[in-house]
Amino acid sequence: MTNDSALLSDFYARQTARIRAEFESSGDGRAAALARAAAVDTVVSGLHKITIAPGLAGPLGFCVVALGGYGRRELFPHSDVDLLFLSETEGIQRQMKDRAATMARTLWDLGLHVSNTSRELADCGRLHQDNLEFSISLLDSRYLAGDVQLFGRLRDNVLPHLVARDRRDLIRRLSDTTGDRHAKHGNTIFHLEPNLKEVPGGLRDYHVARWLAVIFQLADSAKWVEPESAWPSALSSDVAGAFDFLASTRTFVHFRMGRDDNLLTYELQDEAAAAGVGTSAKEMLAPEEWMRRYFRQARAIDRLVSTLFDEAAPARASLYGMFQDWRSRLSTADFSVVRGKILPKQPPGAFRDPGALLGLFEFAARHGLELGREAERRVIEALPKMDPPLSGAPGLWPSFRAILAAPHA
Repeated sequence: MTNDSALLSDFYARQTARIRAEFESSGDGRAAALARAAAVDTVVSGLHKITIAPGLAGPLGFCVVALGGYGRRELFPHSDVDLLFLSETEGIQRQMKDRAATMARTLWDLGLHVSNTSRELADCGRLHQDNLEFSISLLDSRYLAGDVQLFGRLRDNVLPHLVARDRRDLIRRLSDTTGDRHAKHGNTIFHLEPNLKEVPGGLRDYHVARWLAVIFQLADSAKWVEPESAWPSALSSDVAGAFDFLASTRTFVHFRMGRDDNLLTYELQDEAAAAGVGTSAKEMLAPEEWMRRYFRQARAIDRLVSTLFDEAAPARASLYGMFQDWRSRLSTADFSVVRGKILPKQPPGAFRDPGALLGLFEFAARHGLELGREAERRVIEALPKMDPPLSGAPGLWPSFRAILAAPHA
């Protein structure tokens, strides 16, 4: 290792220790992810000068780009560092092959898990049907070093054109992969030991919501936006808090496990609850109360993703959509069913009656339906005003038994 590389190694080790100490003190996972991304930026810039070109802006026709979580500046303690070595032409790509490989290898020697790919600019403008992950990762691309004008052509021309041309395919494939992932995890946010990244309502769903917002905006106006600003305002504030909670929890798990492990085991739940992970004042909680908070955060993200896919429904017409329309025939005098969502027909205060409220959930459990946003809003408003309170309602157990015995409880 050269002297310059050794200096970068020492720098990264010091920054890693500092980030961990600050997280142990503050519990702020978002800040830890931002700080690690900034530290890796410094390392990549330094290695670019050593292995690629002496000036940060060179050479012409080649640049280094951050992708995925690194591109979002969302780099958790043991997350991979995703890099794109972007070339103007195939000839430049061949010329830079060895230098790019040396840079990637040196990053590995410094202890960074690097996932790198080399592409021509034109290749980034094609939808990769067999590698959707790459096409989606470009939505989080960020300039690091090299020819900044080349990166500008990627962001300002190539990617907006790709999204405008292939919007339907992008949304459909994103919907399909999200549905497949959810199915692997039982199509529920409620897991005893959830994978913080992959389960419904996890961090991957948060990213899906960001990608959908970017796709909508690029397709409509060819402009880049902060995805969170394009989300429905009624949902975005809850999801911001949800991300902070999950970011802190994932950072906590990475540091405890010493690797990119995202499984929230019973043991880690106990530790996280005792440390107040994800709470504003690092409040010590009982594990069951801490997990209730986790489920509330996951539910907020799950609701947002569902809403955005519903808004994209015209762009993803499919047999699934036809099935959802067919289910509208399940509507009754009390409930309408629209695209698999339950909409209440009763007057606004109806769910203050325990029987009406439990009837709503029995209807959902019997037919495998989800509550629409209006139904959810009415339930939330009704709970503190129920007469009598739900826990004291007569005949409570028979109603619960009907729900639990339904096919989709």
